[in-house]
Amino acid sequence: VPDTLRDELIEWIRGADRRDIDADGNTTEARRQIGDPLHARPVAVEYGSSAEDPDTVVFVSTNDGFLHAVDAQTGVEVWSYVPGRLLARQYELYLDQQSTVRRYGLDGEIRLFRGTIDGNARKVLVFGMGRGGDAVFAIDVTVRNAPRLLWQIDSSTAGFASLGRVWAAPPVVRMDIGGQRPVVVLSGGYDDSQDNRGYRTDNVGNALFFVDLETGAKLWSAGPDGHDLDLPSMQHSIPAAPRVLDVSGDGLADRLYVGDVGGRLWRFDVINGNSAASLVEGGVLASLGAADLGASPPASEIRRFYVTPDAVLVDCIDGTFLALNIGSGYLGHPLDTDVEDAFFSVRDPNLFAPIATAEYPEPITAGELLDITDDPTAEVPVDARGWRLRMVEDAGEKILRPAITFDNTTFFNSFAPSAQVSACAGGLGVNRGYVVDACNGNPVNNLDGSTEPGPLGTSDRFRQLSQTGIAPEPSLLLLDMGGRDA
Repeated sequence: VPDTLRDELIEWIRGADRRDIDADGNTTEARRQIGDPLHARPVAVEYGSSAEDPDTVVFVSTNDGFLHAVDAQTGVEVWSYVPGRLLARQYELYLDQQSTVRRYGLDGEIRLFRGTIDGNARKVLVFGMGRGGDAVFAIDVTVRNAPRLLWQIDSSTAGFASLGRVWAAPPVVRMDIGGQRPVVVLSGGYDDSQDNRGYRTDNVGNALFFVDLETGAKLWSAGPDGHDLDLPSMQHSIPAAPRVLDVSGDGLADRLYVGDVGGRLWRFDVINGNSAASLVEGGVLASLGAADLGASPPASEIRRFYVTPDAVLVDCIDGTFLALNIGSGYLGHPLDTDVEDAFFSVRDPNLFAPIATAEYPEPITAGELLDITDDPTAEVPVDARGWRLRMVEDAGEKILRPAITFDNTTFFNSFAPSAQVSACAGGLGVNRGYVVDACNGNPVNNLDGSTEPGPLGTSDRFRQLSQTGIAPEPSLLLLDMGGRDA
């Protein structure tokens, strides 16, 4: 940065309109301009003492490299934070020159921890950089106007060499690791090499970490080698956050499920109170992509998981099962049409007892799951490993967002690229909202709008959404409607 521009750049970073973007001649007023929050969603934190005075602050990270704290009532920025590693990029943004290169800053999802640490009430934000880099940050926002950076880690931090680009908001849960404490369950993140088409293994992101929320210290990790739990088959990056459960009901997290971009679904059992060497047992529960099909699998089989699995107890006619619901899709290339993606519901038969790493059974394969695609009245046998629904409504139909299950009904959205009339066409795609029985994938409502009498058909599993682009995951809204919930 030229010395003559140093002070002006600092003022611009602090929000002054030094380049006069509104052409009104005033370069000291606030510039009404922020970077794009492309992959991150806002998080709201309430500081008030009542519903009448919530004093809400909204936190959002943006691709100019800032975490913004904004008063929800007034829209005024309370404070902002830019990591030191992104300060050098501010001059590039200040110059505002045209470029064909897409730049990212703070692009990861934010997790809010609201709980106690050492008996004190705390509010802490934990977030990665998404496509902006391989760092993860924790900021204490307990005091509204006095944020405090607790820690930052990246692949150069001791013990985190296999950390990739952390996209997902990492869960923060309680575990007993040398005493009970809040723990960040951190997926290894994404390896950018997966943006290249075709099957490949990864050098980073193929790991799982437990991190002390207060200090950022690594408490435990898993990966191919050199970790507390060595898993040689963990060869693919893990961009999604794990699903974390408390199976025993004692208030401590003891079960994790997570998918990777090799199409594998992993299970981990936490034995709270043990040392790091024996803290976790784990292995591959299901292999539903190309990870076990050799070095050159067919393109149609290269299914990837970018989403957190939905884990739910389903009460079916033939028994109660822990169902793991997850869909595949190439988020690195949403317009891909080569892969034959599917929605999977895998039944974990070992609900309560941990499985020793050395005793993991052979992974469940896609072929072992009942294919219910063409059968709207499927009956899944009691001893079945689960079911699968192939995405066949359009070429390239895929699942890029997590599913959610409520009252034995599973909801998820699919995306398919539109047929483009030219290389310059936008092609914003087609979204479908699926609503199926969690036990067997059968339709539960007349979603195709047919007025013909008769049973529900395969087209009643979904309804085309009006939204274009990639739709978000479904959300449940519980309302009190005159004394009854809906």
